[in-house]
Amino acid sequence: MPVVSVRLRDFCSLIGLDLSIDDLKDRMPMMGVAWEREYEDGFDVEVFPNRPDMFSVEGLARAYAGFIGVSEGLRRYDVREGGPTVYVDRGIESVRPYILVALIDGVNLSEYALESVIQLQEKLHISYCRDRRKASIGIHDAGRLEYPLTYRAVRGDELRFKPLDFDDELTPEEILEKHPKGIAYGHLVRSYGSYPILMDARGRVLSMPPIINGEFTRVTTATKRLLVDITGLDIDVVSSVMKILVCNICERGGVIYTGESIYEYDTPLGRRVKAPILEPYRMELNLDRACKLIGVNIGVDDALKLLRRMRYDARIIDRGIIEVYVPPYRVDIMHWVDLAEDLLIAFGYDKVEPIIPAIATIGGENPLELFTRKVREVMVGLGFQEVMTYILSNPRDQFDLMRTSRSPCVEIGNPKTLEFTICRLWLLPCLMRVLASNKHNPYPQRIFEADDVVVLDPLSETGARNLRKLAATSAHVEADFAEAKAVAEALMRCLGLRASYKPISHPSFIEGRAASIEVDGVEVGFLGEIHPEILEKLGLENPVAAVEVNLESLYHIVRKRSGSVGSAYEVSNRFKASKSAHTSTG
Repeated sequence: MPVVSVRLRDFCSLIGLDLSIDDLKDRMPMMGVAWEREYEDGFDVEVFPNRPDMFSVEGLARAYAGFIGVSEGLRRYDVREGGPTVYVDRGIESVRPYILVALIDGVNLSEYALESVIQLQEKLHISYCRDRRKASIGIHDAGRLEYPLTYRAVRGDELRFKPLDFDDELTPEEILEKHPKGIAYGHLVRSYGSYPILMDARGRVLSMPPIINGEFTRVTTATKRLLVDITGLDIDVVSSVMKILVCNICERGGVIYTGESIYEYDTPLGRRVKAPILEPYRMELNLDRACKLIGVNIGVDDALKLLRRMRYDARIIDRGIIEVYVPPYRVDIMHWVDLAEDLLIAFGYDKVEPIIPAIATIGGENPLELFTRKVREVMVGLGFQEVMTYILSNPRDQFDLMRTSRSPCVEIGNPKTLEFTICRLWLLPCLMRVLASNKHNPYPQRIFEADDVVVLDPLSETGARNLRKLAATSAHVEADFAEAKAVAEALMRCLGLRASYKPISHPSFIEGRAASIEVDGVEVGFLGEIHPEILEKLGLENPVAAVEVNLESLYHIVRKRSGSVGSAYEVSNRFKASKSAHTSTG
């Protein structure tokens, strides 16, 4: 989640109060943000992605001022006609089709304010804009421009301009190859064969969305007029980002002039689109339904006050029905449930009294979870350290590394990285990767994991299901088959079970040093000494003894032997009795 850095003096000046870190540390989390850390002149807070309007100090101060009752109700912004015009060429439609522009005049960009604008831009890019894919932001010194603007697509070698933080002029293709931002975000436009360019009336390049701005419109503390451009693939996201950006910047003052985008093709909003539209939008809230949802009783008059503290305007239009006017920057408000949540935040989470629900049953820990927790205790007692790895993996680790043939498995439809393309079928490959990452640490290294894998199951509703397993590895100069068997034997005794071991041939283990584990005639796992070829691939110099068992099979065997229906308490008692008997007999 986005972490926003705040300078205390700047935050206090925006609110108009002298506040201490201690005051904010106790109160601000009640507003719905997470306190991260404090330092000499400020603090960091983690903001949930559903509140992009609070990704900067201005948005945080606006929300906090209402939360503590210093400034309530809708925030009004000075919006006027007569902003810039941008002509959108038809050739850009298939590349990055939407653009909105606006002008902010009379800004006062102190050092703090400029830092905050840059921070807001970065946080919006990473989260709400989906790392610039859905939308990207350009902020320019409008005093250097001549209008109207033009937004069009160009060839990779058609023009040259000086990108931000570079001394030399580059073509669009060179920017993708040489500029850090081009290298990072070039994949968003490279496949189209042409590149988006925003230029002024003199043909000077403002930006190459979504990659980089031009150097000549760099914003400094001396800038008094800002041009904001938002481009993207989703017109709704583009419009929302524009609203958030201009509203937050204008918390420090300034006049907003609406810009107009004139398209040569049809868009969902028409061919002539003005922005930003900062009129509040209206929603209705049924107070009785909202109170039932949040679990507190709030009177109508109190509800009106609480909503105003959350920076809404509200009035009663019918018995129990409140008309709420939502500020334009609250792009997260999509349903009455969102209003109910804000009502509870203003009421105070700390004032809500917990009660036991009036239901006919008592909740409890899942028996399999309880069983797994007990198994973890055994493994820790045997000298193993627990690790947790990803349930997502890849065929190279799950099959090729472990010398096994590729088997049917759950594949990810749209993987974001080659490292995570399938769901794992077993745990040992994950533990081997952990060992490979810890070659610099002292030996012996004994680790285990008790968690889920995913197996195909045609009888399941989704065609696959989770399966709980346990795997353990021991790496040191004397690790061998005998140690792996001793670990499995100790685990079975603690569970009150007696296992038998049969030699098997397994490609992941040295031939003649592997065995299956059977309990009551059911194969529940295997063990052995890892094959040297695997160790060589991972750069491991010590032998590795390994065990993997099916915990669900063991759980059902223990439950069956208990002669009960398998409640959590009965399985737990059976487990404790077995463990106690094992301990008393040495």
